[in-house]
Amino acid sequence: MFIRNLMALCLLALTAFASALAHANWLPPFGYPPFETVTIHSKSNNKDYELYIQLPKSYQDTKTHYPFIIVNDTNFAFPITNGAMALMGGAVVKEAIVVGISYSKGDDRMVSRTRDYTPTFSPVDKNGNSSPARMASGHAKEYVDFIERQVIPLLKEKYRIDSKKRVFVGHSYGGLLGTYILFKKPHLFTDYIIGSPSLWYDNRVMFRLEKEFSKNHRSLPANVAMFVGSLENDYYPMVTDLLALEKTLRSRDYEGFNLRVEVLQGENHHSVFPGLLSKGLMTSLPLEK
Repeated sequence: MFIRNLMALCLLALTAFASALAHANWLPPFGYPPFETVTIHSKSNNKDYELYIQLPKSYQDTKTHYPFIIVNDTNFAFPITNGAMALMGGAVVKEAIVVGISYSKGDDRMVSRTRDYTPTFSPVDKNGNSSPARMASGHAKEYVDFIERQVIPLLKEKYRIDSKKRVFVGHSYGGLLGTYILFKKPHLFTDYIIGSPSLWYDNRVMFRLEKEFSKNHRSLPANVAMFVGSLENDYYPMVTDLLALEKTLRSRDYEGFNLRVEVLQGENHHSVFPGLLSKGLMTSLPLEK
């Protein structure tokens, strides 16, 4: 009798729970918002990647073309950006398609990001990652070619994207990559959110690339928001370097160039990304009033 009554109570509880779910605006506690995964083979470096694609919540109910955001370092940057846009999109900033590009499949994460995000070969850089990662460094060109020739065309083919608003988000080595794109193929994105860029890399190679760029260009049509935490000078001169780059860029007076630089007080290299992302999104995708 006891077991029969217990089973009846359990059944009643399950029925009530199912009824509540049917009538409540219930969301799963993990893995929301949902995203699509697309595997893609890079022709430029012969590596396989995954694209993680989050569509705006209004996507299925409209015929709108949406801005898109590309993020790297998807172990942290994609879920944070994904969640931020689920919260902010349509309320604080324009809704957008979020696209995360994974590390190359089958490779060590540090090897993949060092190879893909660094512009020059720097095998003995004391501030770099592991020895195998440093030995793989210097292939940002191939990675950027992959983004330009395969990732963006795929997005244009499969999704309703607004090509007039293309946002790049990168932090640390990802910020170094974003700065490299800015000086090598600035047309690739309209907006850049660059956090804590590793401008120290290879004896400040990015300053040399900017100088080369300035010799042949009077315009730099891009909206750039750069951020760094105030505590990031503790290990590398990241604050000093970013402010030095800001001074150089402002002195060039590039046509069509909009620059925002901010030092976020009390933040270090590991804490700064969520705050800079929020500020960067509001700069890049302001909601029309």
